[in-house]
Amino acid sequence: MLTKIKRENLIIIYKLLNDTLFIGLVFFLLALIGEGLLPGIITFHIGFSKIITVVFFNLAAVYLLANQLGIKADNDQTNKKTAYLLLFIVLLLVFNSLLKANIFFSLFILLVVVLIGIFIYKVIFEEN
Repeated sequence: MLTKIKRENLIIIYKLLNDTLFIGLVFFLLALIGEGLLPGIITFHIGFSKIITVVFFNLAAVYLLANQLGIKADNDQTNKKTAYLLLFIVLLLVFNSLLKANIFFSLFILLVVVLIGIFIYKVIFEEN
């Protein structure tokens, strides 16, 4: 079916799917923050499973369309500002989930999460 559509139209569809994937991921991040601040507000109305399913199918469509068009992702560029922002948000969510616990225990768990994250980063992005 994709072979009958013009290449220009497929590229437009690919770009629109990328935009909707970005919007879906931002919505998922905002839903996580909203759920962290007001527990039950997102899971009662929408549910994370529906959001994850939509993002997954969108990601699969982007992947299949990229393979059809022969588009390869550029892995050389990393946006450090975005990575720091996401790391800060993740740390806030982890700390927020431990608010009712002892403050020293919460800080210890936060430190463990940071150390595990650094270790995983070094293992994944280490160049041999």
